[in-house]
Amino acid sequence: MKIVFIVWLKEMLDTLRDRRTLWAMVLGPVLVMPLFVILPQKLVSQQYKEQEKVVIILAVSGGEYAPGLMAFLRSAEAIEIIESEDLDPLLRDEKALVGLRIPENFETDLAQEKKPSQIVVLSDQSKMTAGVQMVRVETLLMTYAQGIVAQRMAARGVDVTLLAPFETGHENLATPQQMGGTYLAMMLPMFIVLWGLVGGMYTAIDVTAGEKERLTLEPLLMTPAGRVQVVSGKLLAVITTSLAALILAITSMLVAFSIAPPEMGATDGSVVYTISLQTALLVLLAALPIALLFGALEIAVCLFARSFKEAQNYIVPLQFVVLIPAMAVMLIPDFTPGLAVYAIPLFGSLLILRDLFLGTAGGLEFGVVLASSALYAAIGLVFAVWQFHREQVLFRT
Repeated sequence: MKIVFIVWLKEMLDTLRDRRTLWAMVLGPVLVMPLFVILPQKLVSQQYKEQEKVVIILAVSGGEYAPGLMAFLRSAEAIEIIESEDLDPLLRDEKALVGLRIPENFETDLAQEKKPSQIVVLSDQSKMTAGVQMVRVETLLMTYAQGIVAQRMAARGVDVTLLAPFETGHENLATPQQMGGTYLAMMLPMFIVLWGLVGGMYTAIDVTAGEKERLTLEPLLMTPAGRVQVVSGKLLAVITTSLAALILAITSMLVAFSIAPPEMGATDGSVVYTISLQTALLVLLAALPIALLFGALEIAVCLFARSFKEAQNYIVPLQFVVLIPAMAVMLIPDFTPGLAVYAIPLFGSLLILRDLFLGTAGGLEFGVVLASSALYAAIGLVFAVWQFHREQVLFRT
């Protein structure tokens, strides 16, 4: 065990001297991940809020056929109307983002209470700003339609409230912690697994292909340390950097959520992004076999490379392998799997991480994930040790 510790200490000192590793382990999780998650959402939210306030430039064709509607639209706040027979050039040149095409018989059909005429709303739905303004215009049209209905009901002596015999209200049974946990369960498992891979990636490359380039691997193998001890020490260094990056990533994201919380459809402060100490410890326990498995695979794969650059090329495809099941778990948040599903490599770990943030993790499922993940990690470790016993791999040039 002392030899393993010495190898680990050596590799950690080399790691701390490597700026690429420090970036992957510290700056990436602390700075990149919160910006990656929060900034796009804040930008989109800000754009929506701005578009809800700006003046709508509305192009109208056939306005002379609906004088009542035109008068209603002109009386509305934050709207400017351009009348034109040809709407396409105005919309194409973005002189207006929304257009209305009113049929000739619109006013006549309203007066005679015939089958409703169709007003066509035109917009470029590939543009978010046009989509927001289109919703605002449709809301105005709906308000106008409701006013006509109220007039018709009043003319017949019918109380308009008969159209709404009851009202509906909403009561959220989820606690603020559960609301926040839903968002965390959707986002964090993917980032935990991703940083379990990326956090120790440069360390894994450095302790294998990097040592080959520096010609320090052969002297290490000539020491009394056995191959298992060498691999264990190097693996311990990779796991250390992976867990450090993982802890920093989760902590920075939780801090970022507390400073600029995602709204999750709630604007009344009813979402809390916190996790208990017990949940945090269980998350780390579930992430440990993931880091161990990835670390062993990275060492085995990178040892086969001749250079640092070649090792990077071997590792990058693993990130896509990680993202596929991670995206699946993120896109099916209500998926309720059977017990056997929790034993699937990586996918089961993602599921139990999701359950931990939701507060629905079961002890049996957690045990299956730990046992199966430990088995897969042990297989990865055996594979890494086997690679270190192959002379054609160790001295591949």
